[in-house]
Amino acid sequence: MVDIEFMQLNATHPSDFVYGLRNDFWLLLFVKTPALFHLSTGDMVTPPNCAVLYPPKAFAFYQAHEGEYINDYVRFYTDESFVYDENIPLETPILLRSPSSMAWLFELLSMENYFKFTYSQQSISMIMRMMFLKIKESLSDNTMTEQQRALIDLRYEIQLHPYYPWTVSSMANRLHVSAGYLQNIYKKQFGVSCMQDVVDKRIDLAKTHLINTDFTSLKIAGICGYQNVEHFCRQFKAVTGMSPLAFRKLHLDAKKEGSEG
Repeated sequence: MVDIEFMQLNATHPSDFVYGLRNDFWLLLFVKTPALFHLSTGDMVTPPNCAVLYPPKAFAFYQAHEGEYINDYVRFYTDESFVYDENIPLETPILLRSPSSMAWLFELLSMENYFKFTYSQQSISMIMRMMFLKIKESLSDNTMTEQQRALIDLRYEIQLHPYYPWTVSSMANRLHVSAGYLQNIYKKQFGVSCMQDVVDKRIDLAKTHLINTDFTSLKIAGICGYQNVEHFCRQFKAVTGMSPLAFRKLHLDAKKEGSEG
């Protein structure tokens, strides 16, 4: 069981921020800006996107470094065995392989903690287990290049926000490479072109709305990032082999048959 004492997303502090406390809870930080950690082994300046786990009774001592300090954090009590995994070093900043996935997990954790759904307790434990797996993954993948990390982060961003106005140029700018080079390395890494990935994720999002809402094709097109409903319908048919309305009807008919059976 994981009992969350408090958590916060994107907690932002000025450049003179300093934290130094000893508490009786576990503290997991996801630090999104450069920071200075005062550790038992000495001071360490860390780059953005590091995770740090403090056990109960540990003295957590860190501060902003050359600018504002931003982090997600969760304070919790637990008896879950995965938290005590000796493969995750305590009080040690760990550069994350995929910061976007950690940010997404923190968002899910916050939602489950706030709304208190029927199975929130089980969900919270599963989400935190995934967080710890992502930290372990980062430790084991220390041979990954910065460019590979950046590509993975880009793909997570596309998966999380397919409705953004993505272009090859805007993606290339994020990685500070040319558009042609990005297309080459993206397809080599993931087996699909970057823009086809955007289309596929937009169509997946559209399918979800077609099945679970009564939104019009025009509204769904806008939600999925399309400026033109005709273009949306053409791409939807190219991917699925049918129009959005035919897709919705197919699933409604199947649902109706299932309820009658």
